[in-house]
Amino acid sequence: MTTNDRRITRREALKLLGIGTGGLMVGCGGGPAATSPTPPASASGGLAGFPSYYPTSYAQIIEAAKAEPKLQVYSIMSKANWQPVMDAFKAKYAFIDLDATDDDAYAVFDKYYTETAGGGKSADVIMSSGMDAWQAFVKKGELDVYKSPEDDKVPAWSKLAAGVYTASSDPMVIIWNKKLVANPPKTLAALADLAANETSKYSGKITTYIETNATGFAANWFAAKKNGQDKHLATISKIGAAKPKTESSGGRMVDSTIAGETLLGFFVSAITVLPKFPAANDVLGYALISDGTPVITRGMGITKKAKAPNRARLLADFILSQEGQLAWSKGGLTPYRQDIASQAQIHLDKFSAEVGQQNLIPFSFDPDLAESTKAEDFRAKLKKALGR
Repeated sequence: MTTNDRRITRREALKLLGIGTGGLMVGCGGGPAATSPTPPASASGGLAGFPSYYPTSYAQIIEAAKAEPKLQVYSIMSKANWQPVMDAFKAKYAFIDLDATDDDAYAVFDKYYTETAGGGKSADVIMSSGMDAWQAFVKKGELDVYKSPEDDKVPAWSKLAAGVYTASSDPMVIIWNKKLVANPPKTLAALADLAANETSKYSGKITTYIETNATGFAANWFAAKKNGQDKHLATISKIGAAKPKTESSGGRMVDSTIAGETLLGFFVSAITVLPKFPAANDVLGYALISDGTPVITRGMGITKKAKAPNRARLLADFILSQEGQLAWSKGGLTPYRQDIASQAQIHLDKFSAEVGQQNLIPFSFDPDLAESTKAEDFRAKLKKALGR
C-alpha cells in the first residue's frame, strides 16, 4: 500500500477494504427488537457460541443486557465504518439496538460531561483518539474499569489503561492529486523539501489537520516524541512556509485533494482515504509515510454513568474479538489482533512489514500529554510551525 500509482480495480479495492462484492448490509436500527435466547453452557463447560475462555457467568451479562435501553456510543467514525460491525453485532445480539455518532475526538467527551452533569442519558461507550482527553476522563473517575474476557488476546500496547482498549489501529498517510503532482513525496522530509523548493506551486495547496483537532495534534505530538521536538517542528515549519490549508476533518482534506483545490495532504487518516476507491482511482494517490507513520489508536471505554452498562460490555468484547476485528476491517479500519492477520485484508502487521515496525508511531497514554502546560506549549509551537 506504499503507493497506488497503478490502477486499482473495483474488486481489488473491495478486497483491500475487506468488503465482499455484495457491499454493506442494512443497518441494525428500525423495527421491533428481536429476542435472543441466553446461550446455554456447552458440553465442554464453556458458554455455547463463545470461545472456551469465556466463563459461564458471562450469561448473566447477556441476560442483564436484555432489560437495558438502547446502546449509545459516542465515536469518531462514520456510519460506513461502523456498518459491518453493527450488522455482525446485531446478528449476534438481536435484542440490542445500537446508535453510534460521528463526532470530533474532543467533542465526544464534552458532550458526555454536559449531558451527565444534569443527570441525563449520555454515552454508554466512548471511542476517541484524543489521548489527552482520555487521560483526563480517567482521572475524573468517569471510566467504568471493565476487564474483557478478550484481555489476554490483544497486545499489551493496545491496552491504553485499565478499561481503555484499542478498537482499531489506523495509519495516517500522505495523499496527493495524481493529475497535478508528478513525483509525490513518500516521506515527511521530502514533502517539506518540496514545499520549500516549490513554494509558489504549493502555497495554500497542502492540507493537514488544524492543531486544535485531537487526532492531528496527537499525530504531531507523537512524531515529535519519536524524532525530537525541534527536528519535527523544523520540518513542519518548512511546510508551514507554504501556508498549508488546515482542516478539522480528514474527509474534507481528501475531497479538496481530489477536486484539485489542494495538491497534497499529510497525516490524513486512512479510513477517510480507502473508501474513495475505486471511484477516485485516476485522481487520488496515497502512501504510508516512510520516515514515520502515525498510527491512530482508537481508545474505547465504558462510561461510569452508562445507562446500558451490560450492553456496553457486550459491544466492547465483540469489538475486541476475532469476529469484531474482522468486521472493522470491512469498514476500512485496521485490526491488530495477531490471530486474524492472515484473514484480514487490512491489518497492522501488513503496514509494519511495509515501512518497518520502527517507523510506525502509535498514539499512547503519554503522561506528558496529560500535563496541560506541556500540551498547550506544544500546540502553540505547532500552530506557529504551520504558519498560522
